[in-house]
Amino acid sequence: MEVYDLAFISKLARNPNYVLSSQEKLSLQANQRALRQASSIIILLGGKAGRLGECVVGTALLEGTLQMLLSLHKENIPVQILIDQSSVTLFDISSYQQAYWPEISMQLMETPLTADDLISMRSATDADQETLVLDFHGAHDNMPTHTQRSTTAGTLTVLDNLFRVGIRYYAWRGPERRYADFLCELFALPTSTLTGSTTQPCIRLTSADEQRYQQIQHSISLASDSILIVCFFQSVVLAKCYELWDEVMQMLCEYAAHNMPGKKISFVLACGPDENLPEGFKKADMIDWLQHFSGVQDNAHVHFYSTETLRDLAILSSHATLALSDDTGPGHISGALHIPTIVPFLPGNIYARIIWSSTFWHHGVTLDPNPYSDQQIEAAVIWGKTDIIDSIPPASLYQEAVRVFENPPLRAFGP
Repeated sequence: MEVYDLAFISKLARNPNYVLSSQEKLSLQANQRALRQASSIIILLGGKAGRLGECVVGTALLEGTLQMLLSLHKENIPVQILIDQSSVTLFDISSYQQAYWPEISMQLMETPLTADDLISMRSATDADQETLVLDFHGAHDNMPTHTQRSTTAGTLTVLDNLFRVGIRYYAWRGPERRYADFLCELFALPTSTLTGSTTQPCIRLTSADEQRYQQIQHSISLASDSILIVCFFQSVVLAKCYELWDEVMQMLCEYAAHNMPGKKISFVLACGPDENLPEGFKKADMIDWLQHFSGVQDNAHVHFYSTETLRDLAILSSHATLALSDDTGPGHISGALHIPTIVPFLPGNIYARIIWSSTFWHHGVTLDPNPYSDQQIEAAVIWGKTDIIDSIPPASLYQEAVRVFENPPLRAFGP
């Protein structure tokens, strides 16, 4: 068995000028060799405790891997994506096959798999295979390692625990290069191998999803000529639940009344399963809070929608002009669909804006400079207090939203 410790990549992430030792260079060369020699690829994708956001952010590494394989002329290599059962409805495998190559498949995982699990899955028909496993699963939160094992079915090389370094540490490289730089440096490839603008979180929809949108639009009586703003005002972490969204909405309605007279705004508040949500933020609470909201001279209407599947949520979000979102999983979906997403973030590094503003289309707002100590923020999270997140002025979120309205971002690349 061949084992390399890849923990040093965390230092490289923060310091691109970090000088690699001879052993560290050998480790990265071993990664590249395993990639070039691989006859099949397995990718693990998901989140700790089934977290949706980690799974969606991890799609940046999935997209980057597929693009990297193309650059190495390894198109048509079998790629098996093993994904959390809780997130699998968000993905349509045919969209990946059409965008890349037909030998891409997808299989759900009830629980995150270990290397031993993967070995036991391989059958005798896989003999003489050189299989490379890329562990992008958020539940595996240690420092990365490279382990190569010889089995009866061939050679299995596992690069495990890649999520923490690839998503958290490389966030300091900035929104364009964070994911691309990680993959290029992990495999000792030139940075020109991957384009930062396309190595981003991505949810791939198909033309068939347009028909489903028409059904959703009809089911919630959504006016086709209104400005659609999707809203994700729920989180399983109470300390991230912003309670002043109604003030932001009112300011947007005032802006629309002044700058777009006669135009209506449809706020669609997507509600998740009540059993996962804290008291005060269940669907009935959302209705009680916002059901009578009408904007300025009745120029707004709030729709409450419990999506049947995560894919329905993505289909709805893809037609929005804007998303207003707590720091929560669905907000990563809208960002991955290139929808400008306004997010209030807790100050500090517990749920850091620099990490979880996960796409070009995330517009994170927080308190800078941070007036709170780490202990105060930790206490808010532990005890479910919203006073810190609510200290972000609604005007700050409104101003960021208006900036997007007046300077809409380009959507020239992606799915």
